[in-house]
Amino acid sequence: MVSAPAPWQLTLARIEGALPFISAELAECLALASLRRLWRVQVRDYPFDNLGIEHNPGLEASELVRTWYSEERRQFLSWISRRGHPPLAHAAKLVMAAKNHSEGFSEAYLPADRALERLDALLPTRDPVGTLLEWLEELRTEELDFFEGGSEMVKVGGFAITRSAPRGAAWAASLATAIRPHLFGLGSAPLALAGVMPRVLFREFHEEPLPALLRSAIQMAADKAAADLRMMREAVALADKQLAGRLYASSTAPQAWRMIVSLGPLTRAELARSLGVTKRTASQSVLSLQEAGMVRLREIDSAMLPASADLVHRG
Repeated sequence: MVSAPAPWQLTLARIEGALPFISAELAECLALASLRRLWRVQVRDYPFDNLGIEHNPGLEASELVRTWYSEERRQFLSWISRRGHPPLAHAAKLVMAAKNHSEGFSEAYLPADRALERLDALLPTRDPVGTLLEWLEELRTEELDFFEGGSEMVKVGGFAITRSAPRGAAWAASLATAIRPHLFGLGSAPLALAGVMPRVLFREFHEEPLPALLRSAIQMAADKAAADLRMMREAVALADKQLAGRLYASSTAPQAWRMIVSLGPLTRAELARSLGVTKRTASQSVLSLQEAGMVRLREIDSAMLPASADLVHRG
């Protein structure tokens, strides 16, 4: 008797079925939105200062373009531009251009290289869950810096307190998995499955078995990828409708819209650098989008963001 497919398998099958019908414009939006989501996971898991239980960077830090973790973002995007498949690599370079970043090479990303090398050695596969569990076991037992400690006892002001142990390199495994969509039969899809390998999988003790935790993480990542696909499809359709007849004013308005709706708030200067145009041309694009009722100005930083709350990227 053949068992019914798991919910995450059905979700990814729907995405796979949609891939042949994705336009170049939608693919670009999806890749950029995936980068934005990947950064949110990175901020959640990366040991920026290894502050243990005090690690709480705040909401703005998790926004890829607006974060104050500028150097960490540069290294993050540089690594993806080198290791990611073409759609993600191109998207990373667009964001680097927007932020005027040069490529960086940090030893901090060596764990991600090791994790990716071990994962690629197990591919291709017909059993993604089994392969990920085998890979997880390798990382947990043979790469000690991936292991996540539970808690540690420290003395503060003469008192002994228990706090979360310093973070390990689980973030690197999460990043490596995310940039290999063909692990799940998606080929070189213009998306990333962010959060498939959360930190909980690398801890010594678990409330649930590792296979159950992994399947739950895959389901959440698949659901968010499907949500991004729906939102970006709506955004592209809106541009086709609202900008019809307006392209005489600015031929770059559609691409400017794709950048804003995928990445979040962007200034005119950032748009100009990412599009490779002058600030005047970028301003004309923004004006066209404003006249079409598609974007609005955020006063605090003069950044443009989607006018419709329904098209604001959510975690």
